[in-house]
Amino acid sequence: EKNCRVRCSEIMASASGNMGDATTSSGKMDYVNQSQIVGMIISAVVGAVLGAVISFTVNCTLVEISVNAFFAVYFGVLFCLISGWMLWRVATGEHPRPVLLGTFSALVMMAGLLCFVLESDWVINMSRGAKVPLYTILGIAVTFALLFSIVDLVNFCYGASSGPGKALVESEQQVLLIVATACVLGFFFGLVFGLLDVEDADFAHLRQALNRQEHICYPIGASISAVAAAINQYMRYKQGEEYKYEAVAKDDVLDDEDF
Repeated sequence: EKNCRVRCSEIMASASGNMGDATTSSGKMDYVNQSQIVGMIISAVVGAVLGAVISFTVNCTLVEISVNAFFAVYFGVLFCLISGWMLWRVATGEHPRPVLLGTFSALVMMAGLLCFVLESDWVINMSRGAKVPLYTILGIAVTFALLFSIVDLVNFCYGASSGPGKALVESEQQVLLIVATACVLGFFFGLVFGLLDVEDADFAHLRQALNRQEHICYPIGASISAVAAAINQYMRYKQGEEYKYEAVAKDDVLDDEDF
């Protein structure tokens, strides 16, 4: 009977220890999940603000390109330089999916060349419907160049401040996310700009037309950018977990010296 009591006590102690470990592990998992959710919310807020800034910048750029010959040439040269820089970065192999990024770099180059002919008679005499695809392509190129530059700058600043480690955007899936976000944002910005016929508004009503466009584009830019930023942060968490699992798996492999 005494042995039975001792055995029961050991079993109960072991069960209590296992429950304590399970509770501790569960608490850690809950903490990690909560921290990830908070990080995704913060990323979404920052992304929304950045999306509104991108919307304002792209809209003003489209207006300046369409109504001012000097700025059209200026942005044309700027886009060609950005495209050349992006093509050089792709050629050095610093980004995944070089073919895809090279294609969009060529699109930025085409937009730069397009800026030189916007003041031509054949463009000015085009109808509103015919100009919509033109400004849609231009909007995608402007957004892609701007977003690519911002992401590259953020990666550089993040790496310089935090030391060697994972960048904010580095994986193939994250690059595809940035490309898709730039395409969607640029498409809507150019579409709204062309449909509202902002470029043909006279100087007295240009500000009013721009405000009307911004009221439509701000929510679009903020919402899409917020979702993209949250997804990007989720991808970073998943990649960190996969890296940990891979490291553990490598540590579990026995060397010849272990035998």
